[in-house]
Amino acid sequence: MTIANPSVKKPRVLYIPWDKPIHDDEAWKTLNQKFELVLYDCETEDEFIREIDDPNGRFANLDAICRSTWLKSSPYLKHFLFRGEPVKHLPDSIKIIVSSGHGYDIVDVDYLTSRGILFCNSPDSCSIATADVGTYLVMSSFRYLTFAEHCVRTPGKYYDTQILPHIAQNPSGRTLGIIGLGDIGYRVALACKALGMNIAYHNRSRKPAIEAKLNGATYFETLKELLAVSDCVLVLCPHTPETHHLINFETFKWMKPKVRLVNIARGPIVQEAAVVDALKRGQLVGAGFDVHEFEPKIHPDLLDNYKITLLPHVGVSTEDSFKTFERTCVNNLVEYFYGSGIPNTCVNKELLE
Repeated sequence: MTIANPSVKKPRVLYIPWDKPIHDDEAWKTLNQKFELVLYDCETEDEFIREIDDPNGRFANLDAICRSTWLKSSPYLKHFLFRGEPVKHLPDSIKIIVSSGHGYDIVDVDYLTSRGILFCNSPDSCSIATADVGTYLVMSSFRYLTFAEHCVRTPGKYYDTQILPHIAQNPSGRTLGIIGLGDIGYRVALACKALGMNIAYHNRSRKPAIEAKLNGATYFETLKELLAVSDCVLVLCPHTPETHHLINFETFKWMKPKVRLVNIARGPIVQEAAVVDALKRGQLVGAGFDVHEFEPKIHPDLLDNYKITLLPHVGVSTEDSFKTFERTCVNNLVEYFYGSGIPNTCVNKELLE
């Protein structure tokens, strides 16, 4: 693969902004000093395609694309430039794309790889923020904190909380079953260990180092074995064709008669219809979801149930996370164009071999 020579000119980078920017001062300064930034301002994806197809247009001769901003932010929330039709129009001049976010299910990495374009995500940039939310959702699934706050804020319902001693439980002594024990899972596990919970997990491979850091965590080779012992199931695996609807009508049969469920990974990993069914049957007695199968649309049975904590995919949402996203993206660009040519967080690493 060909690496740009920065001694000839500054690499030309298409920068996708958001309307309420958060910048890391040093990273933002570096980005502006070392690169020629071209501001993305298209009204639609179709406009982007027209602009980037014009060999003499303002998006001509791009070397890279940087989307270090929030993927859910306005005004480009619905602009999916790295998949579908838009990605097919990227010019051959583009060598690398850097993006915020840990997951990359809205990116056609296989197609980018076929074109020789590197894609870099921003892993671990939001691990602390997401783990904090995960810990809160685990706690709320046991203690029904959303329901309690609803009672406070709704006139005449203050004493409806009298039901809580009959349904709430201490997390202490219960088992948290984690599906996908990475950095975020480790942080949630550490916090829940402090609450007195037992930690179990299922992963593609065993993680002895994390087990040691947790001073004990039980590994299960199969999902079925993990679900059988878990009082609260925490979903943290990537969304792939293999994990789509990993939690479904069948896997609920593997769970305890009374179970809790938390998802802070990706919505489609959990089949919403199966969740609603388990609630109606009384098997799912508590839950917390920061992500949803059809977000932003959520089933009315979940919206109307204040014993379920629902968040609008905000696990990442701290100032610290977005400053780290920007640092990670800029570091990848600098390393590629001005350093070793090998960015730090490349997903399709086979292109570097």
